[in-house]
Amino acid sequence: FDPSSTLVRPDLRVLVSSASHNTYPRKMKHDDVIIVPELFGREDDWSLYYRLVDEMRDSQQKQDVRGSEWISWHEGAHLISKNPKGSPTFHKIIDRLCEYFKIRRESIGTRFNWYRDSCDWKPFHHDSAAFNPVRAKNQNITVGVSFGATRELAFIRAKPFEDEKKCRLYFPQTNNGVFSFGRDANILWKHGVNALPESEQDGKGRISIILWGLAMDVVEEEGSPSLLGSDGQGPHAQRDHHRGGRGYSGGRGYGGRGGGRGGRGRGHHRQYRRDSDGGDGRDGYDRNHCDNRRPGEDGVELEGGKGRDDRRQF
Repeated sequence: FDPSSTLVRPDLRVLVSSASHNTYPRKMKHDDVIIVPELFGREDDWSLYYRLVDEMRDSQQKQDVRGSEWISWHEGAHLISKNPKGSPTFHKIIDRLCEYFKIRRESIGTRFNWYRDSCDWKPFHHDSAAFNPVRAKNQNITVGVSFGATRELAFIRAKPFEDEKKCRLYFPQTNNGVFSFGRDANILWKHGVNALPESEQDGKGRISIILWGLAMDVVEEEGSPSLLGSDGQGPHAQRDHHRGGRGYSGGRGYGGRGGGRGGRGRGHHRQYRRDSDGGDGRDGYDRNHCDNRRPGEDGVELEGGKGRDDRRQF
C-alpha cells in the first residue's frame, strides 16, 4: 500500500461549517462544496421567507423598480425577478453572504429565484463561469441561500464514467441554510433542483437567492479543468496553465458534456396571492394543479451573474 496514492484531488469535497463564524474559518479550494445550516436563522423560522415575498410584492405593486416583476424561467420551471433591489432584506442577505465567504463586492452577480410551490424545479446546468472566460475572471464561487420549503439540490457528474453511468449527489436545502461550490465543481458537475413526485407535493414555496462572485484567498492547485466550450460541450479554446492531470496520479478530464434541454413547460404568469392561514408555507400563484413540467436529464442551461452590484446602502 502506497500512502502517496491518496494524495489526489477529489471530484468534490463536502464540508460543513457553522453559522457561529463571522467568516468561513478555512481556506477554500475550487473543489469545495460548503454547507452552512441555519446561517440566517432557525430551520423552523419562516419569517425571512415571508418577508422577502411581501417586500417583492410591495415593490411590484408600487411599480417603482423596473424589472422587479416575476418572469418565467427555464421554460416555465420556476420564476425569477431580474431586479429585486426593492427588497431591503435581499441586500442584507447579499451583504452577509459576501462577508461570510469573503467575496469581493465589485465582482458579484445575483439571481432571485421563486419556486412558487412544490411543482417547480430547475433543470441541470452549469453556471456561465464554466464556459465564459470573461465571467470566469470574476467568478470562482456560487453561493445559494434557501428560504421556505426544503428541496433537493442535485449534482450530476457532467462527464460519465467509463461505463457511461453518471454519479448523482443530492443535498437537501433547508430553510435559512446556505450552500456553496467552487469553480472546478461548476465545470465538472451540473446542478439543478429536483422535481418532487406527486405524493410529496404539498404546495409550499421556496425562495433561493444566488450569488456569483470572486472569493478571496482560494487555494490554487495543479490539475484544474479547462473551461467548457460555449455550447457547454468541450474544452474552451483559451486554455490556461491549470489544465492537465488531476493531483499526483493522472488526469481528471475536462468537465462536462451538455446534452438536450429539459422538458418544455408552460411559462404563463399567474395572479399573485398570499394564503390567509399563515405560517404553513403555502403561497404563490392560484392554480388548481401542477403544470405538466417534466424534468430533463441534461439541460444545457448556462447561468451566471453579470458582475453588477445593485446594492442599496443602509
